[in-house]
Amino acid sequence: MKNINKTIGILGLVLMIAACQKQDDFEKFTENGEVVYPAKIDSLRILSGNGRVKVSGALNPDPKVVRFRVFWNSKLDSVDVPVKRTGGKDSINYIISNLEEGPLSFEVRTYDSEGHISVPMNVVGNVYGERYRSALNSRAILSTEFNAQGEARLRFQDISAASGTVGMQIRYKHTDNTTHDTVVVAQLKDQIVTLPKFKGNPIEYRIINKPDPLSIDKFYSNYETLSLKGEVSTIYLKNYMVPFKRSAYDNNRWGDLADWVTNSAMKNHNGMGGYASDNDGIINIEAGWGSNAINNGKIYQTITLPPGKYSFASELSDNNYDGNPPAYIVAAAGTGIPNVDQLGTALGSTAVKNNRFEFELKETMVVSVGMVLSFNTDHYMKIRSLRLYAL
Repeated sequence: MKNINKTIGILGLVLMIAACQKQDDFEKFTENGEVVYPAKIDSLRILSGNGRVKVSGALNPDPKVVRFRVFWNSKLDSVDVPVKRTGGKDSINYIISNLEEGPLSFEVRTYDSEGHISVPMNVVGNVYGERYRSALNSRAILSTEFNAQGEARLRFQDISAASGTVGMQIRYKHTDNTTHDTVVVAQLKDQIVTLPKFKGNPIEYRIINKPDPLSIDKFYSNYETLSLKGEVSTIYLKNYMVPFKRSAYDNNRWGDLADWVTNSAMKNHNGMGGYASDNDGIINIEAGWGSNAINNGKIYQTITLPPGKYSFASELSDNNYDGNPPAYIVAAAGTGIPNVDQLGTALGSTAVKNNRFEFELKETMVVSVGMVLSFNTDHYMKIRSLRLYAL
């Protein structure tokens, strides 16, 4: 019983000392018997960022507030920030860096010049970093279109606002042989992006995200390398469809095609051939009716293509071509196309009547595309276009 009484006495003494200490602390923060609390920060927010946050808010016009302090990590970390007063309602925008990724709880207090402390303000903020960035998904390109102005038009997948995508960054080869780097603001629906003076594949692109609308930082996904698909005739070929242009003309009907290499075997109309003024300008290959037979006549263009899958196609018009002797459309490595009996060395070929064939390049390569044929007399064939597609 004596031990119990002794214990109770000690506890009572401790409580009295604690009470006295609390009273002393309380008295430190009173004036004329009232508790003094400095003005709090209004509209306090913690704005997310990349390994950092921004403390944002507004100070009431309390001239005694000289600083505020931000605590986090269970008050193991903190920063003291002086306040610059202007005489009005001042804003607070302070960035705390070098934070670990994830949600964090912050406590903010203001202090006046006499050491008084405001009541605590508690708010949760999010810190983003490599985990968030590495999980970003790309925005799909649904279709590609190339026009006569040398533009590539990309139609992007629709997205929701919740995706956080605010833009796309695209790098592509310009016709002036420079790499253009363009940033496009994201639209949620029906977005088409035009790349002017597009020289050719591939492109690189990535998305730009903000974790939330008020985030102070943007996050960039990894670049993806992509070969655009669709007709690329306007990019790589010249003078490829009716009305064809001519580089020479006999002032009657026959001539030579501009921008195409035409060998002497194809020029069986008084030193010209391959072009006729019919249909305002068309590829017209004709043997007989006063002209010689054609043996391994060739028309082609030489271009440089990046790696990828391609299709070369012909659009056959009026003809009495029965397939014998053969006429082919062809793609071959280098600066020329093979003879009819050597087509096994080509990248790809098919009879003109078959319309198209496919070929694949594993690396950037100089390629020649065009036609090779042998015609007996009394044969003719008109071609409205020769086109190239990226698959």
